[in-house]
Amino acid sequence: MLVSSDEEGICKMAFELIFAFDKVISLGHIENVTVAQVKQHCEMESHEEKLHKLVLQSKINETKDHMKQS
Repeated sequence: MLVSSDEEGICKMAFELIFAFDKVISLGHIENVTVAQVKQHCEMESHEEKLHKLVLQSKINETKDHMKQS
């Protein structure tokens, strides 16, 4: 995910940036982080996100199997 740090690039990645900042602020206490750390948080996939993708793919596969049987 390579995005420029100009206004257009920031607008394209607004939600990802919000979630990255959310991760570096814990319990209302701001932590000192670098731009590199924010980029790292943007690139990381959370466990919940991976689990959601697996469940979604499983449902898609079940639906495809059901359609083949019908």
